[in-house]
Amino acid sequence: MIDSFKNYINTLLCLGIFVTILQLVIPKNNSKKYIYSLVGIIIVISVISPVINFLKNENVEDGVNQVISNIDKFKSEDINIDEKGREANEELIKSQVIGNIKNDINQKLEQKDIESKNIDVYLEDNYEVKKIRIHIEKLDEDVTKFKTLNDIVTYISDNYKIEYEKIEVVEEG
Repeated sequence: MIDSFKNYINTLLCLGIFVTILQLVIPKNNSKKYIYSLVGIIIVISVISPVINFLKNENVEDGVNQVISNIDKFKSEDINIDEKGREANEELIKSQVIGNIKNDINQKLEQKDIESKNIDVYLEDNYEVKKIRIHIEKLDEDVTKFKTLNDIVTYISDNYKIEYEKIEVVEEG
């Protein structure tokens, strides 16, 4: 297949060189347009001859089926690669969203003089918060204005517009 393509390209290059030399040699008279017409016909025949040979081949149907199967194979490989890349990107985005939420909650709690030990954030597939679990040090009523864990849950719920039931605060120590 590649050899026949190389031969085809060589034939076209030789034909191009022949036409260029012919243009230089042809005298400028009335016969010039007839010679160019003849050369044009030769060029057309040279260009379409591989297509005619392909159609004459007995295994045209096999060749077409092979080309179609190769195209399907490449498409399915591209889809698998795209699917893996998309899943990896979604996981990366999800982890970044979780990290941002954790950092922001931690900063807001520090501003209120509450020390958080651990913050767990669980997201849905559409990046909505499924649940937040916050582990904090035992509340010191002299330092913070929050008196109960419910006050902290309400504070987080109001700041992030998350349903009250999705937030859990655990006091440790």
